[in-house]
Amino acid sequence: MAYKTIFLFTLLPMLTFAQTYNATITEYGSGDSNDSGNCNQVTACGFYTQPGYSAAASQALFGVGPGQGAGPACGGCWQLTGEKDSVGNPLSSPGTIVVMVTNLCPSGGNQICGQPNLDSVNQYGAEVNFDLCINSGAADVFLTPSGVGLAVGTATKVDCSQWSGTINY
Repeated sequence: MAYKTIFLFTLLPMLTFAQTYNATITEYGSGDSNDSGNCNQVTACGFYTQPGYSAAASQALFGVGPGQGAGPACGGCWQLTGEKDSVGNPLSSPGTIVVMVTNLCPSGGNQICGQPNLDSVNQYGAEVNFDLCINSGAADVFLTPSGVGLAVGTATKVDCSQWSGTINY
């Protein structure tokens, strides 16, 4: 029995556990209601994806604030799964998409991205927000089929081998 216990504790550090958060999923970029401009040109990470789905991550996940450069989340890949709309109705076309983080969704004045840390939640009960880049095609693929501008679901960190795209500088 002691041998099995030692073996288990030896293996424990080698196990990796996927980071999963409750997430809100929104959109930004050319043509959005905030007149954001092309989200595939200038990004906080210093690169953009084309082709390839990308998103801005809420500030607590991104790891730094506006004007502070690339955060530790830059280049990370996340599988987003939508489950319901902003009022709790199931999505008519629930979907899953893998995105790469290329930008920051700042917390200042932005309730959806304003969680001060990853233990706090926004008004939809989510620890993180992913703002899908319209110009990368992510918003069209993920939000448009359900006819919503905000989805609530989960975000799971995945290996970028699951993401399809090209990084451009």
